[in-house]
Amino acid sequence: MLGLENSKTKRINYIYEKLLQSPLGLSIGELAKELGVSTKTIQRDFYGTLGDYGIVKEGRKWRIDFESLKELGDEDERIVASILDELAKNSGNALYSKAQSLLTRTLHRIEHPIFANFQSEKLDEKDLRKFKILERAIKSKNEVSFTYEGKYFEAKPLKLAFFDGFWYLLVFDSKQEDTFKKFHLKTIKNPKIESYKFEVPFSIEEKLKNANSIWFSLSDAFNVVLHISANVKKYFLRKPFVGQKFLGEENDGSITIEVPVTNDMEVLPIVYSYIPHIKVISPEWLRKKTKRVVREYAKEL
Repeated sequence: MLGLENSKTKRINYIYEKLLQSPLGLSIGELAKELGVSTKTIQRDFYGTLGDYGIVKEGRKWRIDFESLKELGDEDERIVASILDELAKNSGNALYSKAQSLLTRTLHRIEHPIFANFQSEKLDEKDLRKFKILERAIKSKNEVSFTYEGKYFEAKPLKLAFFDGFWYLLVFDSKQEDTFKKFHLKTIKNPKIESYKFEVPFSIEEKLKNANSIWFSLSDAFNVVLHISANVKKYFLRKPFVGQKFLGEENDGSITIEVPVTNDMEVLPIVYSYIPHIKVISPEWLRKKTKRVVREYAKEL
C-alpha cells in the first residue's frame, strides 16, 4: 500500500488486520509487494512476532488459526491486554482505530471471555492518511489548509480530539482572526501542510485538556452543581467528569458534585439521560432551563 509507514509495529498491525479480512490466507509475495518491502522481511514477521498470534502456514499462504488461539489460555489474555494497553496509550492517534477493529474482531472470533464494544465511527485508510497529515502538522506546529463542506479553510491545528465516538480537528481559523473552531475529521477533504509556523499559548493547552465534550469552548468555565441519587452515584464516581469535585454525601446515600464547564451542553446530555435520578442545583438559570425542557417534553408524551 502506497504511503503506508513500514515501521515494524505498524507493518505487523497491518498484516494482522489484513489476515482478519482474508480467512483463506495471504502469500508472502503479495504482502511484500503491497507493503513495498522484501519477501525476507515479511517472512521474518511471520516466523517471529506473528507466530505468537496464531498465524500458521498452509502451502504457499499464511492464515490465522483461530482454533490454536483458543488453546493459548493465559497467553491470549496477555495478547488482549497488550492491545488494550496500546489503545490506552495511543487514544490520540490513528493506531486507535486500527487496534479497536483488530481487538473487537479478534475477541469475537476466539470466543474470549472479554467482550469489547467500542462505540466509535470507523476510520478507513483515506481517513487514516488525513489523520497522519494533521497529526504531523500539530506536532511541527505548521498551519494547514483543507476543504470542509465545500468551503476552503486555512487554520492552525491544535488537537485531534475523540469525543463520544467521533474524531474532530480543533483549530484556530487563520482567515477569521484565529477564531476557535471544530471540524469533524471524516468530513475534512484534501488536508495540506503549509509552511507557516505558529505557537500555542500554554493557557490554551490547559483549556483543551479540561474539555468534557465537543461542545466545549475556550471561554472561562463556570461551575455546575449536581445532586445525584444513591442508586446512580456509582457511575459518576467510576467515570467522573473532567475536573469533577465531590461536595458531600447525604444520609440517604445521594451525593452532590461540582463540574466546571464552558458550555451547558457539556453537562446537559448527561443530566437528561439520568432523569429523574439527577438534579441541577446551580446555576439557577441552568436549573430553570432543564425544568423547562423536561416540562415541554412531558407535554409531547
